[in-house]
Amino acid sequence: MKKILLIALLSTFVLGACRALHIGPKGEGEYVVAESLVPYDENNLASMKKEGELAAQKAAVEKVAGIFISSTSTVEQAQLVEEKITSKTAGFIRRGYVQKAYRKADQWYTRVRVMVLVKDVGEIIKQSESDAFAKKTTILVTSREAVGEDLSLKQDCKQAIYRALKSQPYALVNGDNLSQNNLDNPTPIIDKARQDGARFIIMADVETAPLQALPGISSPFKTYRARANLKVASTKNYQVVAEGADQVSGLDPMEDIAAQKSIAAACEAAAKQLVEPINAAINSATKFNVVVQNVKTIERLKQIQDIFKEMREIEDYNLTQYTNSDAHFEIAANVSSGEELTAKIIRNYNVNFTVMAISPQKIVLNFI
Repeated sequence: MKKILLIALLSTFVLGACRALHIGPKGEGEYVVAESLVPYDENNLASMKKEGELAAQKAAVEKVAGIFISSTSTVEQAQLVEEKITSKTAGFIRRGYVQKAYRKADQWYTRVRVMVLVKDVGEIIKQSESDAFAKKTTILVTSREAVGEDLSLKQDCKQAIYRALKSQPYALVNGDNLSQNNLDNPTPIIDKARQDGARFIIMADVETAPLQALPGISSPFKTYRARANLKVASTKNYQVVAEGADQVSGLDPMEDIAAQKSIAAACEAAAKQLVEPINAAINSATKFNVVVQNVKTIERLKQIQDIFKEMREIEDYNLTQYTNSDAHFEIAANVSSGEELTAKIIRNYNVNFTVMAISPQKIVLNFI
């Protein structure tokens, strides 16, 4: 009898320990808490509750997928994740249950705790990125375009920049129109570009004006001369990494077309000067393999990524693997060594990390 009781107690202890440790299937799963709100439907309660549970499960899978998306992923890659992962939520959930469900005004609230197959999600995302023709660097394009004394909203300069850089591995994103204040103090727009996920921002300033015809010469064509000045700044450290400038004329019987031609030609010529220095800036960062131990939850993993995102020295980070609470990152940083990167992390975030090991190939940190 004592022996049977002892076995029962041991079994209870082991099961309780497994629940506390949140051990997934073969280290591939992670328990995730997620919520949803769906319209309340008193005529179809069972269907409504199921809809709420499925929506919360999808939110859990999206939360996991989000941590594997590269900080420089393109819109196309994000759409592929939506198609391959979040559209097939059930295939990535091993088990789970509803923690809370109740009416909230005219909506039905559901909170679930489900085990998401993190490894499967990560492998699909990494494969989609490796299948891409090139990993693109996100660049926000902004401009101030003036015709004579008037500001133009036609964005002819932006379109010319897109044409000049379309063959490069950049994801060009349309940014705001600039004011003179933005050009004099670009810090706020650089901050916004970083928040929008851009690694660099192009700031174009172009002006065009009519050229006076020579005395005694009559022509049906109008001529405009444009002067374009382009600067590219890093959204991490605010440094200007590339500059381009050119002056080009535009000729057309219609004045507005002549002005448009001059702006487009000047901006395209100036933009071509940006390619080499931008590529040099992209490739200037040193890559490090960083392992963070004792992560435990997806929420804590997101916290680590937010720390890396805020660090000015880190240009890019990719979560390459997350297994058994160890997160493996590939980090590109503007530092000379692993010791320097570790020192900068600890200096600002010593309450979050302790150093376990440093070598030329790998940095190992413990997340507190």
